[in-house]
Amino acid sequence: MQKVYKGEMQRKAKGKYFCLHLTMPKKAKKKGQGKQQNVPEVVHTVSGDPGVTIVSFLDGKKNVSEFVISDKLNIDMQTVRNTLYKLHTHHLATYIRKKDRQKGWYISYWTFNKPRVKELVKNMMKQQLDKLKERLDKEEKNKGIFFICSKACAKLDFDQATEFEFKCPECGTLLQQQENARTIEHLRGKIREIESDMQSCAKKASAA
Repeated sequence: MQKVYKGEMQRKAKGKYFCLHLTMPKKAKKKGQGKQQNVPEVVHTVSGDPGVTIVSFLDGKKNVSEFVISDKLNIDMQTVRNTLYKLHTHHLATYIRKKDRQKGWYISYWTFNKPRVKELVKNMMKQQLDKLKERLDKEEKNKGIFFICSKACAKLDFDQATEFEFKCPECGTLLQQQENARTIEHLRGKIREIESDMQSCAKKASAA
């Protein structure tokens, strides 16, 4: 079973800081799992647990007062407003403002924009795909010449390892050369999977 390393290395060069994240492949999901993100997963990505709770409450309703949301869900008003604005930033929620005749202030009424979920999933998949391709390019260019700390502090390419005399910049441990063939194959597999999912989504959208 392949270990999962996590860590981050920072180094100074010409007055700038560079970060190199150390992440190894996660355990593959079973066939059919994780093909498409559902609503709670997408909402959680952009607004956390409060977002999932609020969207679940708003689903199927229109123009719900922010005060009603806070009261019914027992969530403080500041958290409700911050979360709603996060959802609004990603166009997952829309609102209208009306002036309260008795109190004289404006109240926001919110609606969950469910159709936006599909578009957001597509954008998130595209971003993930770009990041994976960027990492794959780096792994392939440095095939067999990455160096890692045995304590999982850092992962360095050859130039970085040379600069630090093949010692971990965090703990001083002698770096070990890493065989990254499995990492490359894993990244290629993830890229194929996401590209396949994006094609499936495009076909469904065109057929609708």
